[in-house]
Formats: sequence, structure tokens, C-alpha cells
Amino acid sequence: MACFRRKSSLPSSARRTTRRAAVLAIILLCFTLTAFLAQRYWLSGKNFATVTGKGDSGSHIALPRSISIAVHAMVIPWMIFTIVIYGMILFGGFVKTWGLDNSLTLEHYARAFSVEMRDGALAWTGVAWNSFWTTIEIALISAPLTAAVGLLTAYLIVRQKFAGRNIFEFALMMSFAIPGTVIGISYIMAFNLPPLEMTGTALILIACFVFRNMPVGVRGGVAAMSQLDKSLDEASLTLRATSFRTIRKVILPLLRPAITAALVYSFVRAITSISAVIFLVSAEYNMATSYIVGLVENGEYGVAIAYSSMLIVVMIVVIAGFQLLVGERRLRRENRVAGVTTAPSLSLGQEKTA
Repeated sequence: MACFRRKSSLPSSARRTTRRAAVLAIILLCFTLTAFLAQRYWLSGKNFATVTGKGDSGSHIALPRSISIAVHAMVIPWMIFTIVIYGMILFGGFVKTWGLDNSLTLEHYARAFSVEMRDGALAWTGVAWNSFWTTIEIALISAPLTAAVGLLTAYLIVRQKFAGRNIFEFALMMSFAIPGTVIGISYIMAFNLPPLEMTGTALILIACFVFRNMPVGVRGGVAAMSQLDKSLDEASLTLRATSFRTIRKVILPLLRPAITAALVYSFVRAITSISAVIFLVSAEYNMATSYIVGLVENGEYGVAIAYSSMLIVVMIVVIAGFQLLVGERRLRRENRVAGVTTAPSLSLGQEKTA
């Protein structure tokens, strides 16, 4: 995607407003950093390896009946509530005026996502297509970058020893603790002047998503990699495998859940983020969330609901595609014969792709 720079910086009145917003953002940052430091202090402790070279059945102790009933009593109503909410969103796109005129119509979808043939070529005539394709393109670019940078950073933190490792990890997690509005304002102030004049371009959106969502990939990678015994790496190196082959054949297959989580989270957050994005979008590179907010402000609730419904469907399809692409980790096999479950020993590298 070509990224074009603005020729002029913000006017003086806009700069003064930005400085006031920065002061308020610093106050908000103090609260979030306090909560973040308290969380790190409270949850700080030791990590234990749960995946080693020793095989086990992987069986889990069943919950007592009373606890199982209590858990289901809490989870099932919440699941039903979530399904009802999504159902209401999907239904709202097919009625004229939600709550006033519930007669069925496809007018909202036609206005947002209409397609025509002009001069033998396909023309995307819907009002939402421009922001839709921009959002999907930026999300698909930023998601793998976020996962790759996050997991590689997690490998350095867990498997390598160097001075200032704890400070390095804390600095990485800062972007997750900082509110999105603070990040949006800081990006405008930092990248609005040469030599890094990126305000109003697609590049600033990608950079924001990568560094904003990277801590989730780092924490997921650290949590997953801390559970892998270092003897697995040593055994691979003892068998004369290179470090790259060890990562590719031993570590990455066992990190598939973390890879999938990083890809899914970064993709979904790139589509649904609003706090930082609303400061960084431009007329040329507008995101779906910002466009939906504009529709709601103009009273076009039907088109906004139709757009939201389309985003939900797209995210479900892409998430399923990520899971098929990455696959899932398999640490044991079960053979059920006459109702009896047996589990052979663990075979490292034994993987099942979805």
C-alpha cells in the first residue's frame, strides 16, 4: 500500500489543542501506570515448566459435581446473553428502523456494500467499501507483524540472559498499559514533522497497531515458552540441530496456541480499535470503526449496524482461517475402546493441523 505524506503540519490552534490533550493524557497515564505496576507486583512469581521430555497421559481430574453445576450456571447464561446481543446486531441490519419500523429490508446493506458493473469492470459503489478494504488490508499487514515481533521478543526474554532484561520487558509492556487516547495523541505529536512525517498515512496506523498490540504476543509467548523445559532445546542441539532448526521443529510447533492467539488478537484489535485510531485516520486512510462512529453521529443507524454485521462475519472467517493455517498443538492421543480411554506417551513434534 502506497503511503503518502501530508505536505503541511498541524496549524498553531490545532497544536495548542493537542498540547492540552497531552496534559490530560499524562494525568490519565498516571492512573493506568499505577494499576499496571500493582498488577505486576501482585502477580510476580515463579514460572514452572509443564511440557518436558517426559511423557504423560495429559489426563485432568474432573471437577466435583457441585462445582461443575455452579460453573455451568454462571457460564451458560453469559453465553446465551452474548448470542442474543450478536443476534440483535445481525437483525438490526435487516429492518428499516430498529425499534420503530421492523419491516424487513436490504436497503442498508445495498447502500453500504453495493456492487455494479461499469464498462465491463466491477465497481465497488457502496459507501462503506473504501474504509472496509483499507481496514482489512491494514489489519492483515499488522497482524503477522505483531505476532512475529511479539513471539521473537518473548524468545529473547525467556531463552536469553542479558543485562536489563526485566527493564526491557517492562518497557515493552508499557504500550499495553498506556491508554489508546494517549498513544493516538503521542503519535500525532511525534510523527507530524520531518524526518518521520507519517501523520495521515497508512504507515502510522500499521505502526500503531503493531506496537500497541505487541505486548499481548509477548506475554502469550512468554507464558507458553516458560512452560517448555529447556531440556527440549538442549536435546535438539545435542542431536546436532541448528538453533534455527530447533526453533522451527521443536519450539514453534509447541507454541501454536500462542501464535494463533497473537494473530487473532492483533487482527481483531486492528479492526475494532477506536481510541487511538480516531486520532490517526485521514480522508484517504479511514478505518471501519471511525467510519461507523461517523454514521452513528449522522443518525444512519441502519447502515452502521449493517457495517458492523459485515465486520463480525469477516472476523469470524479470518479467525477460522488463522486457526486452519497455524493448526493446533497435540501432546497426546486417545484411543477409546469399549469406553476405556488410554493415552500413549508424549511424542514431541507430534502435531495435528486443523
